[in-house]
Amino acid sequence: MRSALRLPALRRHRLFESADLDETRELISRVMQPHLLFPRGRTHGRSHMDFVRVGRLGIGTIRFGGPIQVDVEAVDGYFLMMFCVAGNAEVHAPGRKIVVDDQHAVIRAPGEPFSALLSPDCEQLIMRIDPASLSGDSASMFDAEAAVSLASGPMRAWKEQLKLIASSADLLNIAAHNPAVGAHVESLLVSLLCSQDAGHHAFSSSTIAPSFVRRAEEFMAANLAAPIQLPDIARAAGVPVRTLTEGFLRFRNISPISLIRQMRLDRARQAIRESKPEVRVATIALDCGFTHFGRFAQAYRDRFGELPSETSRREQLR
Repeated sequence: MRSALRLPALRRHRLFESADLDETRELISRVMQPHLLFPRGRTHGRSHMDFVRVGRLGIGTIRFGGPIQVDVEAVDGYFLMMFCVAGNAEVHAPGRKIVVDDQHAVIRAPGEPFSALLSPDCEQLIMRIDPASLSGDSASMFDAEAAVSLASGPMRAWKEQLKLIASSADLLNIAAHNPAVGAHVESLLVSLLCSQDAGHHAFSSSTIAPSFVRRAEEFMAANLAAPIQLPDIARAAGVPVRTLTEGFLRFRNISPISLIRQMRLDRARQAIRESKPEVRVATIALDCGFTHFGRFAQAYRDRFGELPSETSRREQLR
């Protein structure tokens, strides 16, 4: 059995400890995405999660205190990278099984599903990566089913830098609270992760898109207020869900679900700017397809750097 990687600074950012799996699921969902938990043993210990934001990255660990299955219907608007600092896991993506341990990581793209079977002693190190972090020259997008070896030179360097950050209390605190330092740390980690020599062809780009991508975009633009899901978009585009997702990741550098969220946020921002002060922001959010105001406000701030209530309106600009 491999011993756990020591991450003393990250341990100081303990988000919660709990012996209740329902509470565990709810607390993790607040910073990750909705998911289901299925214990695979008769007894279950205490779960915990450490989590801190550095720039546009979220870095944390999760341990469930026993063997468990985690089912995620769709990664919620960010790239998820995960490897094990203790134990191991089997990650099942559509048509593929990926073994994850301290030398092998997995990356799941926005909107992509997966299921993970975690060993009793498994502790995951997770990193949530804002797609905006991947813009520019460093990379275009991660492959939807990326299995990454941490043994290559750039990935060893990436892991060592992550270990350094998660072990140094002063460095982690400064990076978490100083935006300039956080941006530099984010850039370093993302640049190493996006290295073309990382041993995995995780990137692709193109300015030309097939007709099904354009059909999907037209359908989304026309139905922003409707509660459409990925299968609805795929049907409108005339292709399977898998083809649709892979097409968007390849030709648009984003998943369909992430794109429609951005389109809804852009429309909401425009509507807020053009509205009178007496129009409730919650009403605008609902008209733009957002049914959970708290998540809308958080997504809005992540995209525009301000809360919806802080956006200047028409009457206020006069």
